[in-house]
Amino acid sequence: MEPNNPIRTYVKCRGCGKRILRSRFKYCRDCLKLEDRLENEHFSPKARKRFWAYIRKHGRRCRYSGMSLEIDDDTSAWYLVFSRLVPGDKSKIVPASALVNEMKLALSWREFWYYVLALDDYRRKHLKIKKRPVKHWRRLGSLTGNGTCSVCGQPVVKGHKYCPRCSRLVFRMRLERFPRKSINSLLDYLHKYGFVCYYTGMSLDTDDPNSPWYLVFDHWMPRDPRKIVATSALLNAMKGDLTEKEFWYFIRQLANFYREGTPVRKIKLAYWCRPYRSQGMSHPSFL
Repeated sequence: MEPNNPIRTYVKCRGCGKRILRSRFKYCRDCLKLEDRLENEHFSPKARKRFWAYIRKHGRRCRYSGMSLEIDDDTSAWYLVFSRLVPGDKSKIVPASALVNEMKLALSWREFWYYVLALDDYRRKHLKIKKRPVKHWRRLGSLTGNGTCSVCGQPVVKGHKYCPRCSRLVFRMRLERFPRKSINSLLDYLHKYGFVCYYTGMSLDTDDPNSPWYLVFDHWMPRDPRKIVATSALLNAMKGDLTEKEFWYFIRQLANFYREGTPVRKIKLAYWCRPYRSQGMSHPSFL
């Protein structure tokens, strides 16, 4: 005689589409976590529908790199976040890793890939990077006599060692409490090469803090003030918590993914420390 087993009814998860037991929940355990976050961030039903359509087709993979994504550990560089294809536009969202989303944040889809490929070409072929307008750029920089400046050779301010431009740079570095040795090293670089990016050779803007080409001070090794280099606000935002070697590695990997469809290979990051928070993100101007 067969045991009297209850009848089990299965339905499809509204997120990923896999079979689950019928219950009061319409999503599997993993998709329910994502759906709760989508609701908390107030994405429209249309945006969520498009998001889930992508998940059913491609799985939990980064739209920009093809990497598999983490949904539990929000301190991971591969944590799944909701990336806006157009900065500030919540109607079109795609899954992305926290790392790549940080690199793209202020850029549109086309702008992001233009600079990834341009950076890769600069690195491999030494082709000069041509600046293109960044439509949604809204990041601010750190702060809103006789003789010549020892850095750039321009006339100095009476009673000062530097010209007005270099005086502002030195003032900003002192405000950020960089060691004297680091400041002098950066000033020597500017004296030798001019106001150009350490990583790309692009000319930098020292006047407009709203410009993506505004000169900022990048920690060559994340959070290590012993060596600071001049770079643009845009590239500094893309590099984030990466070392120079890690940054160029991901530029090459992303360029290969775009050109050839080769999935990006994950590597262990030495300094990544950016826990993702669905509320109170570090860049509210892009929400």
